[in-house]
Amino acid sequence: MGKNRVIKNKNKNRDNEKINRRSVALFFALAVFLSVYVLVVPYKSGMMGRAFYFVTFSIFGTSAYILPFIFLWQFILHIRQSSELKGRLDFIWSFLCMICASVLFEAVHFMFKTKNISGGWLGDNLYPFLKELFDAWLGLFLIAVLTFILFVKILRLSVIRFFCSFFVNLRDYIKKLKTKIGDSNKSGKLFIQQSFTGDVFTYKTGPNVVNRFDEKKNKRKESSEEICEKQELIDNKAFNYVLPPVTLLKKDDTLNFAANKNELLKRAEYLKTILIDFDINAEVKDIIPGPVLTRYDLVLAPGIRIQTVSNIIDNISLAMRTASIRIVPIPEKSVVGIEVPNPVSVIVGLRGILESVSFEKSKSLLTLAFGKTTDGAGYVANLASMPHLLIAGATGSGKSVGIHTIIISILYKARPDEVKFMLIDPKRVEMSIYRNIPHLYNPCTIAANANIITNPREAAVALKKLILVMEERYTKFANVMVRNIEDYNNKILESGGEKEFYIVVIIDELADLMLVLQKEIEDSIQRLAQMARAVGIHLILATQRPSVNVITGVIKANFPARLSFQTTSKIDSRIILDMLGAESLIGKGDMLFLPSGEVRPVRLQGAFVSLKEAEKVISFINNQNFPKFYEVVSVEVERKGDFAADKKSKDLIPALKLISERRRISQDLLKANFGGSARAANILSILEIGGFISKPKGTNKWQINFDKISKYLDINNI
Repeated sequence: MGKNRVIKNKNKNRDNEKINRRSVALFFALAVFLSVYVLVVPYKSGMMGRAFYFVTFSIFGTSAYILPFIFLWQFILHIRQSSELKGRLDFIWSFLCMICASVLFEAVHFMFKTKNISGGWLGDNLYPFLKELFDAWLGLFLIAVLTFILFVKILRLSVIRFFCSFFVNLRDYIKKLKTKIGDSNKSGKLFIQQSFTGDVFTYKTGPNVVNRFDEKKNKRKESSEEICEKQELIDNKAFNYVLPPVTLLKKDDTLNFAANKNELLKRAEYLKTILIDFDINAEVKDIIPGPVLTRYDLVLAPGIRIQTVSNIIDNISLAMRTASIRIVPIPEKSVVGIEVPNPVSVIVGLRGILESVSFEKSKSLLTLAFGKTTDGAGYVANLASMPHLLIAGATGSGKSVGIHTIIISILYKARPDEVKFMLIDPKRVEMSIYRNIPHLYNPCTIAANANIITNPREAAVALKKLILVMEERYTKFANVMVRNIEDYNNKILESGGEKEFYIVVIIDELADLMLVLQKEIEDSIQRLAQMARAVGIHLILATQRPSVNVITGVIKANFPARLSFQTTSKIDSRIILDMLGAESLIGKGDMLFLPSGEVRPVRLQGAFVSLKEAEKVISFINNQNFPKFYEVVSVEVERKGDFAADKKSKDLIPALKLISERRRISQDLLKANFGGSARAANILSILEIGGFISKPKGTNKWQINFDKISKYLDINNI
C-alpha cells in the first residue's frame, strides 16, 4: 500500500508539473501575440498598448523588437517537456541581451547616421562610455560580439562545440576528397564532390567528357534501429570531446607548504627525551616532513626491540600532544619510523596531483589520483593492474571523498566511450551528482536510461547481467584470438572497428547489499573478480563496516589491493589490511594503501575534492552533450528466483541419485552426504515439492516415488 501511495504521489507531482508548464507556455504564447500587436500597430492597441510601446521604445529603442522573439523562445521551451527550465538564468541573459542590443543599435545609428534605428535611453547613456573606452569601431565590434554571445546563451547553444564540429567536418571532408582524388588517379577517373549534399561529377580522361549529377544513395534497406545505432557510433567516434581542465579545481595549498626546520629539530629532540624517560636509547637519523604529518626515523640502540617502542605508543602520543601516532618499521633503512601529526595540517588538493608528472605521464585510462605520501609527493595508481580495489573506513574518515576523488581522476583521463561507470549507491545520496554524465553504464538498460542503481535487488540483477557481458566479451576476444582488452583494442583499430570500453563498477556501501542479498551479491562479485580483469571490467567495493559478514573470505581472496581509512578498532584493521595500523590513523583522508603483491601498506593523505569542484567538472562534461550509446546484451536475467533455481538444480539430481542407490531417504542421510542441517532440510523440501517423496498423514516416514525419480533421471540422461 505504501509503495502504491508513493507511486501515486510521484505521478501526481509529474502531472502537476506538466500542467504548470502548459500554463506558463500559454502565458508566453499570449505575450507573443500581444507584444507583436502592440509593437506593429501601437495606435490601435488602446491606451495601455500605447503606454507599453512608448515606455519600451523609450528605454530600449529599436531593440524592443527583440522582445517578441524572447517570449516565443520561452513558449517553445515550456511546451517541450524534455527541455530543462532555467527561469532565472534565461531572464538574466534576455535582459542583458536587450541592453547590449540597445547599445549596438545606438552605435550603428551614430556611425552610419541612420534615422530609423536608435538605442533608446540605454543606448544614449551607455554608448558614449563605450566609445570613450574603446574607440568607435572597436567598441562596435566588441558590443556586436557580446550581443551574439548573449543571444547564443538564450538559445542554449555552444559556440565552441559549433566551431569544433565545423572544423572537424571540414577536415573529414578534405580527407575524403583527397582519398577519392587518389583513387580516381589510379583508376583513370577523377571524382570531385561539389557540396555536402552528395552531388557528384565524374570526369573521364580523354576527349569524351561525361557528367553525372545526383548520384543515387545506397539502396540497402536498414531498420530504423540499425540506422540509429550506426549514427550514434559515428557521432561517438567523430565527437570532439574535450577532457576537463584542471582550472576547474582549486589550487593545491600544499604547493606553498614549507616546514619550519627549527621546529622540526625541536620536536625531534623532545621525542628523543621521551624515549629516554622509558629507558629507550635512540638517535634521530632522518626527519621527513609532510603536509599533514612528519616521520622521524630512529636508529634504536642494540638490544632494544621494536615491540618495546610499540608498547608505549599511547604514552608517546600523550607527551607529544597529538591524537595518535603510528610506529612503522623501515627495513631498507634499518630504522623505526614514528609518524607524528603536525600541529597545523594543510589540505591536499586534487589539482596538485592531477598536475603532477606521474599523473600526466600515466597512459592508463584508469589512473587513480589517491593523494600524497608522508613526504608530500603525489601518489597515483593504476586500477587496471590491481585489478580490483577494496575500500573500508569508519564514518567521517574520508571514504566518500576518496570515492569522489577516484571518479573525478578517471574523468580527467578518459572519454565517455573509453570508460563507463556502473555506480551502485544503496544510500542514494553519495553519487547522485553523477546521474547525468555520459559515462554511466547499466547492463540492464539502454544508455539513455542508464542511472545510478540504488535498489539492492536491481543491483543483484545488474551484477548477474554484467557476468553475461563478461562472457560475451570473452567470446568476442576468442574469435579475434587476443588475450585481453588492450590487445583487442589495438588489433581492432587496425581493421577500423569499434573499441571496447572499460567498465568500472563502484559499490559505495557493500554492507547494505550483503544485508539483503548476501549469497547473490557474493556469488556475482566472486565470479567477476576472478575473471573480469581481462575483458576490462574492474570492481571497487567500499564499506564503513568491515566485518567478516561483509568482507568475507571469498571477497578478500579476490581483492589483493586494499585501501583503509581510519577504523574504529584493531579488529576492523586486521579484516581489511590483515594487519594493525588503520586504527591509529587520524581521519580526514588519512589512509593506508596496500598495493597488490606488496607486504607493507603506504600511508597517504587523501586528496580532497569539494562538492562544488565535482559539480563544475560534471557540468563541463555534460555541457558537451556527448551522445550516450553502448550495446546492450540481449539475454535477459530472471529477476526472481534465478539464484535459487541454480541452487535447486545443483542439489536435486545428486539427491535423486542418492535415493536410487540407498533406496531410502532421511534428513540424517542428506546431512551426511551434503553437509549442514539447513541444506538437508532444504533438499527435503525441494524433493517434496517436486513430488519425488511424500509423507502420508498419520505416519512419520517418507514414502518414495521411485518411478518418478527414474523417469526424471532418464530424461536428464543420468
